[in-house]
Amino acid sequence: MSGSSGSTPSSPGMCLVCGLSCRTHFHFGGASCTACASFFRRTVSLNIRYVCKRENDCISSPEVRSICRACRYDCCINKAGMNRDLVQQRKNDKRTPKYVLNSRNVGGEIVRDYTTNSYTTLHEFSQGEQSESSPSPSVSSEGSEEFSKILDVSHGELLSYYVKQVELAKSANVKNTLLVNNIEELLEVINIQSEWALEACTMCPGVDILDRDDVVVLLKYFEFANIWIDSLWEYSTSSNKEEFDRKCDGNNSLSEFIQQAKNTLGSSLSHLNLNTHEFAALKSICIWKLGVHDTTISIKIVAQEQYHAVTSALRKYYEISSNMNDSDIATKIAEITLQIVPVFTIYHDMVQFYENAGIRKLSSYEMT
Repeated sequence: MSGSSGSTPSSPGMCLVCGLSCRTHFHFGGASCTACASFFRRTVSLNIRYVCKRENDCISSPEVRSICRACRYDCCINKAGMNRDLVQQRKNDKRTPKYVLNSRNVGGEIVRDYTTNSYTTLHEFSQGEQSESSPSPSVSSEGSEEFSKILDVSHGELLSYYVKQVELAKSANVKNTLLVNNIEELLEVINIQSEWALEACTMCPGVDILDRDDVVVLLKYFEFANIWIDSLWEYSTSSNKEEFDRKCDGNNSLSEFIQQAKNTLGSSLSHLNLNTHEFAALKSICIWKLGVHDTTISIKIVAQEQYHAVTSALRKYYEISSNMNDSDIATKIAEITLQIVPVFTIYHDMVQFYENAGIRKLSSYEMT
C-alpha cells in the first residue's frame, strides 16, 4: 500500500469491522484486521456494491462477516471509518474477475445481490452434508465460465491467482531451500518466504470469509508450500540436479531431511514433469488439503470449493492447450492430487525436524 493507504504498526485490540479480538492496523483510515482491510480494498477497487438480504441491519460479528458482505462493507465505512479515497485503483486488469470486466462494458457499478452472500452455507451445513464426493452446492455459471459463489471468483481466475503466485515466487530470486548450508541460512529463507506467504494467504479468494483462527492455521500451510514445495518443484525441473547434491555444514539432520524430501516428493515431481499451471494447481491442492485436518467446518467447505474450482479450471486448461482426451485428463489430475501423500509425510517430518532443531513453529507470530 502507499503511504496514505498503508498501515500503522499493529496493536492489540479489536477489529472495528468484524469484532475480532486481534492485533489491528490502521488500514485506509480505520482500525481493522487484515482480512477486513483486504475485503474493503477489493470491494472499492472493483467498484462493487453488495445488497443485503435483509435491511442492512445485520449484527457485526466474526460469524456475520462471512454471511453478509453488504453489512460488512457498511461497518468498514461507518464503524471503522475507512475512506474509499485511500484505496489505490488497479493499474491494470490482469487480475480483475471476468464478471467485473463484463459489467464494465455495460457501464456503472457492479451490483452483487445477496446470492453472492450465500455464506450461510458455512454455518448452516452440517458436517454430514459435506462429503468429498458430493457436488459443490455453491457453484454456478456466470457467463460461459463456471463461477464459485462461495469464493466469489470464476474457476479460471482462481487458478490464475495461484499461477501468478508461482510466477512471483520464481521472479523473487529467493534462495532455494534445498541449497541452504546451515540452520542460519534456513532461518533467513523462512523469514523471507513467510512474508510472501502472508500476502498470498490473506489475498487468496475465499480466505476473507474465514475466521481468524482458520486463517492462522491456513497460513502455516502457505508458508510450508512456499518454503519447501516450491523448492522441490524447482529441483524437479532443473537440468543440473548435481548442484543440489551437497551436505549442510555440521548439521546431519538438516542434510537428511533435505535428502529425504528430494527422494520422495522431489522424485515424484520429476516424474510428473509439471508446468507452471499444473504445479500451481498442485500447490493449491496441497495447501487446502493440509488445511482441512483438525479445523472447522468453514475451512473444510472452502477447501472443498477450492479443490473443485481448481481442478475444474485445470481440466479446462488441458482441453484448450493439449491434445489429451478425457481419460488422460482425469488420470493426470488424479496423479497431481495423489502428491498430497508424500506432501503429508514431508510436512510432518518437517515439523519434527523443526522441533528438534529449535526452529519456531510456522505462523507462531500473530497475524496483523
